[in-house]
Parts: sequence; structure tokens; C-alpha cells
Amino acid sequence: MTRRRSVVESPVYLVLMGICGFWAAASSGSPVYLRVLGGVFGTFCVVALAVDFVKERRRKRAAADL
Repeated sequence: MTRRRSVVESPVYLVLMGICGFWAAASSGSPVYLRVLGGVFGTFCVVALAVDFVKERRRKRAAADL
């Protein structure tokens, strides 16, 4: 039985949050601490998205081997 993902767990949500983080980091009107936090958050989202893709790929490969 497969478990449905919530919207927050979807890859599209991570992409959106990553874009928001990098947008905040690139915004010259933001204070320095917000730009740094935005860059860290954007990087975290990219890493989480890569981990999610690797897990999904492994899961599909394991299902195909059965």
C-alpha cells in the first residue's frame, strides 16, 4: 500500500522554497543576515530535493528488481 504525500513533502514545494530562499539571498534590499539565511535555506532545499530524488530512484529500482 502506498502512502500519499502531503503538499509539503512534494518535490515541487521544495523547488518553490528553494527559489524563495535564493531570491531572498539575491535581494540587495535585504539585510545581510537575511541574505545569508536565504542562501542557507535555498541550499538546504536543493540538497533535500537531491536526497528525495535519490530515495525515489532507489525505491523504483528495488520495486523493479522484485
